[in-house]
Amino acid sequence: MATAIKAIPTLYGEEARRFGEAALRAELNYDPQKRNVLSERRRSARQLLKKAGLIAAI
Repeated sequence: MATAIKAIPTLYGEEARRFGEAALRAELNYDPQKRNVLSERRRSARQLLKKAGLIAAI
């Protein structure tokens, strides 16, 4: 039995322009060298998960 083909939304006009600009801005601002600084609460949660054996690394 075949599955239905889903429609792919397409942006037009002003929405398309805004989306394109936002995508370009995000690409230009991307810095792979920048590290994410975890908040103390997130750090504690990761340590708890590691201690429980649910994740391998912090």
